[in-house]
Amino acid sequence: MSKTPKKKTSSSSLVASSPGHSPKKEASSVVSASESPEEPKKSLISLWPEWSDTEVNAEKWDAAKAPKDSKLFDDPEGKVELPASLRVHTWKRPSEYILNKTPVVVENEAAFDLTSANEHLLSSELMRWVISELYILWKVCNAGEVKAISTETVPNLWRPWEHIYSLCKVAKDHMPLYNAYGKYVIKLYWMGSWRKIIVDDMLPFDKDDNLLLPATTNQSELWPMLLAKGILKVVSTDIPVSGSGREFGEFTVIHCLTGWIPEIIPLKSWYTGKIWEFLRDNIPQFELVEESLEETTTTDTTTDSNVNETKSGSPTLPKSRATGPIPQLVVCASYQPLHLMEKRTSVLTRMADSSESLRQYGLSQLFSHPVLLTCTRDCPLVAPPKAPPVPQWKLIRPRKQTNITDEPKEPLVQKPEQFIEVSSPFINFKLMTMAAHDMEQGGAKRRGYHSNLTSFSEMDDSEDDHTKNDSVSTLDATETAKVTAEDKKKDDSIAKDTEEVESTTGPDKETDGKDKERLQTAKESSGALLLSRDALASDKPPLLETWVNLHNFTKCFQTLLVFHKPDTYAHQCKTSHFKNSISSRMSAAALSNAVASTHSVSALARQPDSTGIVHTQSADGKGTHFLFVDSLLPTEIVIGFSALVHWGESVEETRPGSLTAKPFSWKSIVSELPAVQIQTTASKAALLSLPPGRHVLHVHTSASLAIHLHLFSMSPFVFGDEETVMPHLDKESLRFSEQAVMIMRALGRVISSFSDPEELPSTTKELEKTHGVGIQQQRVFSEAVHHMFCSALGRKLTSEELFAVQTLTGDPLPHGSNDKALYAQSDDTPERWNGRQATDKEMQAATVLQAGWKGYLVREILTAARPGTKENLSVAKTLQEMWAPVESDLEKHAVSLLRHMVANGEGIAELYPCGEDECNRITFTDYSVPVPEVANSWILIFREVFHVPKNMLLVPKIFSSLPVCIVHVINNDTLEEVPKVFNKVEPYIYTPNKGGYTFVAEAHTGDTTVTGGKWRMRLIGCREPMPQLARETPSNNFSVKELKGYFIPNQKNIICRHVVKVSSDHSATVQFQTSKSDVYIKLSILDQEKEVASSQGKGHVIIPVYCFEGSNGGSVAQAGARQDQGNLTAEERVTGGGGGKEGSDQHPTDTLFHKYYIQAEVLQESWPLDESLSSFIQKLRDTERNEMRVFGDILDGTSMPVSTEQQNKEGQKSAPKSTNKAKEREKDKLTSKSSSVIEQNLDVSKPHWTLRVVSDHTEAGSIEVRKDTEKLEEIRAMKLAWEAAEPGRAAKAHQTRLRYLQDLQERAESKEPVTAETDTQPQPQQSGEFIQNADKNDIDYTPFIRKSLPQPRLKDEAIEEEQRRERSEKFQSFRLIWDNILEQRKQEKIARKEMMKRQLETYIGFQDTMDAYRQKMLQAREAFCSHILKEQPRKKMEEPPMETVEKVELEKTPSVAQSSGRKSGSKRK
Repeated sequence: MSKTPKKKTSSSSLVASSPGHSPKKEASSVVSASESPEEPKKSLISLWPEWSDTEVNAEKWDAAKAPKDSKLFDDPEGKVELPASLRVHTWKRPSEYILNKTPVVVENEAAFDLTSANEHLLSSELMRWVISELYILWKVCNAGEVKAISTETVPNLWRPWEHIYSLCKVAKDHMPLYNAYGKYVIKLYWMGSWRKIIVDDMLPFDKDDNLLLPATTNQSELWPMLLAKGILKVVSTDIPVSGSGREFGEFTVIHCLTGWIPEIIPLKSWYTGKIWEFLRDNIPQFELVEESLEETTTTDTTTDSNVNETKSGSPTLPKSRATGPIPQLVVCASYQPLHLMEKRTSVLTRMADSSESLRQYGLSQLFSHPVLLTCTRDCPLVAPPKAPPVPQWKLIRPRKQTNITDEPKEPLVQKPEQFIEVSSPFINFKLMTMAAHDMEQGGAKRRGYHSNLTSFSEMDDSEDDHTKNDSVSTLDATETAKVTAEDKKKDDSIAKDTEEVESTTGPDKETDGKDKERLQTAKESSGALLLSRDALASDKPPLLETWVNLHNFTKCFQTLLVFHKPDTYAHQCKTSHFKNSISSRMSAAALSNAVASTHSVSALARQPDSTGIVHTQSADGKGTHFLFVDSLLPTEIVIGFSALVHWGESVEETRPGSLTAKPFSWKSIVSELPAVQIQTTASKAALLSLPPGRHVLHVHTSASLAIHLHLFSMSPFVFGDEETVMPHLDKESLRFSEQAVMIMRALGRVISSFSDPEELPSTTKELEKTHGVGIQQQRVFSEAVHHMFCSALGRKLTSEELFAVQTLTGDPLPHGSNDKALYAQSDDTPERWNGRQATDKEMQAATVLQAGWKGYLVREILTAARPGTKENLSVAKTLQEMWAPVESDLEKHAVSLLRHMVANGEGIAELYPCGEDECNRITFTDYSVPVPEVANSWILIFREVFHVPKNMLLVPKIFSSLPVCIVHVINNDTLEEVPKVFNKVEPYIYTPNKGGYTFVAEAHTGDTTVTGGKWRMRLIGCREPMPQLARETPSNNFSVKELKGYFIPNQKNIICRHVVKVSSDHSATVQFQTSKSDVYIKLSILDQEKEVASSQGKGHVIIPVYCFEGSNGGSVAQAGARQDQGNLTAEERVTGGGGGKEGSDQHPTDTLFHKYYIQAEVLQESWPLDESLSSFIQKLRDTERNEMRVFGDILDGTSMPVSTEQQNKEGQKSAPKSTNKAKEREKDKLTSKSSSVIEQNLDVSKPHWTLRVVSDHTEAGSIEVRKDTEKLEEIRAMKLAWEAAEPGRAAKAHQTRLRYLQDLQERAESKEPVTAETDTQPQPQQSGEFIQNADKNDIDYTPFIRKSLPQPRLKDEAIEEEQRRERSEKFQSFRLIWDNILEQRKQEKIARKEMMKRQLETYIGFQDTMDAYRQKMLQAREAFCSHILKEQPRKKMEEPPMETVEKVELEKTPSVAQSSGRKSGSKRK
């Protein structure tokens, strides 16, 4: 034995890959690890790479490049993870336990036996599923019962070892060889593609030295173990449902080995009929076939019991699927294992019933596994014997047989025979094992059985010989391609006992046939039990069969496993997405196929063998797709969904992957119920059934790590993102085109038979029936026909053609308002009629002329519509000439005809089935602009005006890489914004208006820098024409005026106030933002101090667009201003706040002068400041006060009084300089000084705000925004005026103020000399406030006291008493009112109780009356019944017996005959 190299402690077989690794680097790390096992293993590796024949052919199978200290290959992913029920003790190489001969991968290619040598593995549910599904796949692909599929993935003759590669090249029917180095490659299907999985030949053993992987009876064969190791790796990505007690989730071995998509259908007893119909349509059906005489003679030599048989059974394919290419299915059934930890009583009851039913058919719930459904049967296995021939004379007036009995006759209910044949390697498995054990010990007795439970019966030697013959014939029959009647007789005895119970009420002859059938089946079943080991190791696997009654089928099995073979479908589409946490190395072939999904109608003619599969590889993280179907027939689409939710050693609780497909429409925000829902941890399919018509479904997928979607159908469909699906919705639906062609063809038949008096009435009625419009809507049809002929001819109709169309439709005025442009004529109105209205006589005369002309035209039309007239022949000829260009492109003009009818006729679309498809017909136009490269900033992306020509439904949709982008739509006429839902504009019907609609898009770039790109808005509508852009191309070249400042709290809660000046009409967007995101703010635009536009928000607010009118004259136009709100939070989202009402109605339209202000306010005191900012805020306030000082420099330098003369001189010198220009310069300096200091040195850590005014770049010079200093300027101007009128006034007032403050200081010190601790020296205060430590009693408060009386009045006791009396009177009156209210409420309460009491009494009275009437009826009924029962015995006693009645009648008959003969004789005489 070779020494086993030391193994490194490894974890699970799969671990997650590094997010930052590229696929190439990950692949190289895997290869290096596989060739040098002694190197440190990578903690992170990539997913299993996709299969590539080139890579496998270039694989290094030996250890030539491995390190010298490494002799054998070790799996770089570590040892495989076995189920918890199998305890691993040691790991061995094949050379360590196979000592007699050299190990081989495959030795017996004809057959294999995986049950005899693996009894110790059957305690594991996973191992049972692996063994069962290998047998099922072997039978499906290699037997003649089910047609094999000719594809690349599953060859006609499937061999399980062909998934293993070792020391061989990739070729058809390759044979893997034993590799002493221990390296093998397994090819398995996983996550939508074939994968290359590398394993070693280390095999697990338990403490009893039993191999813990499936093996054949030939111990030297390695293919089952190697294949099982690869399967276990894939199973490790699946997780079972918590609490289910299972070893895996929804993983299936057949899907892993073939790529067939499993659909799991739960079985319920209440829809057994649908289950039976499904199985009859999809699996072969057993039918009895008449046998020839030669076959009867051959069967006579085998057994005596078969001599009387004249029919045999064979399965036939369903008739409905016998023609044309059909999708192929493999149907299996499975049941859940016994879960003893279950606490729910209902589940335990179902488990007990299932276990009992399974034992009846030789199965055990302890050995849960899938079984193959091979055939259905609704007839007996053996034809019942023919009834003996009835003589002809008995057929003449046959007498009806009656059985007279006193027992009531019960109708005979004969249950239909409905059986399903199941195939499984574990049928009667324990009994077979016992029988084989007895044969080894040389037991002479052979045991048969009549029940699968515990009862056994001994048979004679003749019966044993007969059983042997039956067993041999059974084995021979399995080799044939046909399913004979003997194959179908292998049913267990307990099922036959059930049939016996059901058929006991039938005739005796049928019972005899059933007995023979049960006897034959019992013999064959006993033969199946006594299969020897030689028989088990025969050429075919021991896959036994039994018939299960449909009634018990839903008890035995819980689910149906329907495996769809995608290659047999005409249309397919695949898409995958792997998240960044894992990576998948795609082959070059797969990358070349990763193209956009494209579909064409020509794909209808594809055959299954030439089906083109469309691959799409999702690059982004979106799990949103769209499915488009348009078909005239019902459509069935199989949606295969694979989810990767577990990878590596992750112990976190993972949710299963989910798929939801629900009907979707871009023109509606209503969410409908899902049509398909899938939840899985592995791979699962669901059938989507759609009625005829056009359908759009929104498919949303989610999974922890990766998803794969595979859709296939026999009908064409389109699957992909919005860019893929939307172009197909611009066309008319197939049902719409078909309906239009039907109408057009009916119209053509009317034209062809227009001069035929016999066919014209019938074709006219057919046309009316086809278009189906009523009398009121006939006008719309006439206009549509006229419009169709005009568009087909490409010109205006001549008078003859117009008259022909009028005759065809029977309408004298077929052209409508839609064709006014086509019939536009020059104005021929006389000059003397211009500018005047017609009189009543003129109107009456015109009416008479029009009525006469219309009557004449109607008579001409009726004459031309009558076949046989000269006018009719002329009209028919004209119509034939006009029909020729229409017939050349019939479908195009037919669609134009029906579209004109639907567009102009109200309710016409609802008359046709295609009206349901109108919700999924859209047209769209894209508008794109470049995105500026900015970071952490608010930007305006798009602002354009659109004009709507007519009423239309529009939906704007944004395609952008920006994290936050919101669109606002403003009606420029009504000053209203289109409603939004979750910050998205909802579908809205836009009506034509004068100013159009302004579309404004704002965005916030977030912390990440935007690298440019394109921003695109898609306008989605119902039909053309779409809205027209006000200018040729959209532009986003904007100029932004940005103003910033600190927040200073004040009593008015005003954050900032700015003045806006415009030289001409100017449209701008105003945006305001605070440094704190949860501040409720209000942004307003004021004109002459009146609010004209406002908006409220939280942390962010925007007025999307407002037109500032110039003050140079003209009326005030309506502006497109509208409130909006939003919030730019830390999570980079914009959330709406409460919006204020638009102030457009307050616009001062009676003045030509505009004075605009932009003002921001804090609402609800929502911007509190910390105490730590108090010093900073005080500093800002002091700065503002300094700005308000006019003579600050002069007053600061003069601490002593100044002489009057000096003041006069200075005043005279300064007076001429105080002109208007000087004032304006000072004003500008003041404004610029305050704003520049704040903007340049703004500390973002302090509470601040940002105001942005966005304008078009070409109009940026016509608007000016600056801080509002109007009040400050007024105060400054007032002080300057005072100083100019009285020079030195400011200095004098300052000195007076200082003296007054000094006097107050001295008084306070004289009154409290001891307690005075403050500085007595008065300090000049720049703010102008009083000194805090001054004595308050010396201040005169009279100016601040409110006077309610002209003269002050002393408040004495009389006044106090009067006030007290007034207060008591008020209290008394209020108390009286309060008592009255309480009394009134009390009375109302009592009245309500009384009313409830009366209602209750009324109800009780009704009940008593009904009870009395009911009791009276019951008494009458009982009396009547008792009377009837008393009368029946008396009537029976009075009636004579039947025999006496017959005798009396016979005696009367000859007497009557004799009397009649006597009468006839007397007449002759």
